[in-house]
Amino acid sequence: MGREVFNNYIGSPYDFAYPRLTSEQEKSILAGLYEQLLIFDKVIVSTNRVNFALFFLLKSIGINSLERLLDNGYLKFMIWTPVIITSSGSQRDDGTIDESTIYGKPPIAAGMLSGEDLDPEKNINNALSHFTINRDRKRILTRTALKNYIVPDGMEFSTESARCVIDAYQNNNLAGLGLPYNTEPNQMNVDDRIKLLNLGHKVLETAILSKYQFKSYENYEHYKILQKNIENIGKAFNISENTDVLFKFENLPNLRELFLNERFDFDSVFSIRNMPNARYYRKWINEVGENCNAEEITKEYFNEVTGSTKFFESKKGKLVKTLGLYGINTALGLTISGMAGAISGLGLGFLENFWLDDILKGRNPSLFIKDIRDKIERVE
Repeated sequence: MGREVFNNYIGSPYDFAYPRLTSEQEKSILAGLYEQLLIFDKVIVSTNRVNFALFFLLKSIGINSLERLLDNGYLKFMIWTPVIITSSGSQRDDGTIDESTIYGKPPIAAGMLSGEDLDPEKNINNALSHFTINRDRKRILTRTALKNYIVPDGMEFSTESARCVIDAYQNNNLAGLGLPYNTEPNQMNVDDRIKLLNLGHKVLETAILSKYQFKSYENYEHYKILQKNIENIGKAFNISENTDVLFKFENLPNLRELFLNERFDFDSVFSIRNMPNARYYRKWINEVGENCNAEEITKEYFNEVTGSTKFFESKKGKLVKTLGLYGINTALGLTISGMAGAISGLGLGFLENFWLDDILKGRNPSLFIKDIRDKIERVE
């Protein structure tokens, strides 16, 4: 599994116009992207036929920062080419909808973008046309962006996804999702067809993620479709949440908060992610953070810091575990400012030699968090 994450929340892939976002929504989108750029090697941004994603990034971070992201291969765009649709009926002359026309027809139809909508250069120009950019600069940006475009075979994915979700319905695998098998697919009513379509979109995204080996922030735990594919996607939301756990453990705001509170600006991405300790952290958190819960990730963090995967089997490790140190927050009611702070806060002086002698030997994920702490102190 690679360390590339799929970002599908900069506008909907199915929109045909630019959405109107509040300043809070825009800042939240940027904060999420900021975090992803720091904990994954690459971010793959899904965009639609009008290319709102590129428009948004140009407007929000500017052409210089966008070019740097593209030049370094940190950011790629994927045109969302597959399409699945359903019908709610035919419109009568009086404007009302005749739902009876849907019966006897498949509940989902597969399709894809076609013609110019598949052309990355046109897709780029759709966004750039909203800005006044020097012609030479526009040509350079277009050339750079073109190197970072992915265009899937939309029909292949949409056809397989439609077939898969209908098959799941017929086998009653969607009952736990509010869609039990109680009628033939071609006889489903409008409401059930819409439910099936929404699930089809999830299957479609799951199929693309699995094909390209991208991680996703979407929590697929409650979708009981394509179990093997779901397991193979990789749980980016866990990686993000577990990073939050470790930053909280070290009494630091998480990466999104550092950006939202304007302590770090967006361009700090470039200096932070290229630190040697940041590169190590990305590798480590992507390897161990997918399937760990908060307790497990903190245990793994201790193992790395102490340089021993058997730390918690030792007498010292069992003592720390008994004290609930890796469950810190409510159990001990302590404010932790690093591992040494935890020990001194507990008043366990006899352990201090252990920490001074054994902790932080070699490279480990705590060094990245320490780098962030140092950077916070420099900007304050």
